[in-house]
Amino acid sequence: MNPPILVIDGDEMFSTALTLALRSYEFDARQLAITGGTAAILAQIRHLPAGLALLDLHLGHDEHGQCVDGVELVNPLCTCGWAVLVVSHCRDEARVAASIAAGAIGTLAKSSTFQTLLDTVFAAVGGEQVMTDDVRRDWVQRHHAHTAWQRQLTQRLGRLSPREREVLDLLAGGYRGSAIAERFVVSLATVRTQIGAILAKLEVNSQLEAVAVANRQPPTS
Repeated sequence: MNPPILVIDGDEMFSTALTLALRSYEFDARQLAITGGTAAILAQIRHLPAGLALLDLHLGHDEHGQCVDGVELVNPLCTCGWAVLVVSHCRDEARVAASIAAGAIGTLAKSSTFQTLLDTVFAAVGGEQVMTDDVRRDWVQRHHAHTAWQRQLTQRLGRLSPREREVLDLLAGGYRGSAIAERFVVSLATVRTQIGAILAKLEVNSQLEAVAVANRQPPTS
């Protein structure tokens, strides 16, 4: 018997099509419901023998309207003995890197041909590597770099006073200095002083850079 293959995907049409296609090749493919969130997803596999999980990183929302993040499933699945292959449209390299660092065996774009996906599944089920050690190291290094950057960002934002954070949030919302002064019933000079303090504490040189920090945007390469 082939080990089970879980299809954990936020796109029901894609998930159903992939599950049926894999079954046509005599794989024990199973489509999991994702409406209950990560805990409900993990509960569905509690009594299954470990196999291969094809995991989307965008899993939509649970019944409470909360986003279900596939990245959060990688480590628990790996801990339970599952091999996790990320199959997703996700273009957020930080999240892909986080999934690899958490133990995923590889990543594949949904735009890949079905033959490519099938070949990768055959390789993974057969215990073959689907990602070279060099590529894995590169993804893990990206994850560590992004984590370090986020930590530094949090430290910088933590330097701001409550009012400075409010001013920064308004700048990020498109407010100009004069509009901020009017909102807080203070002089424009006061707002400019606050903006100067914000730039100094965030270690940036312009309001645009400060807004990028507020939006937690990674530096461009």
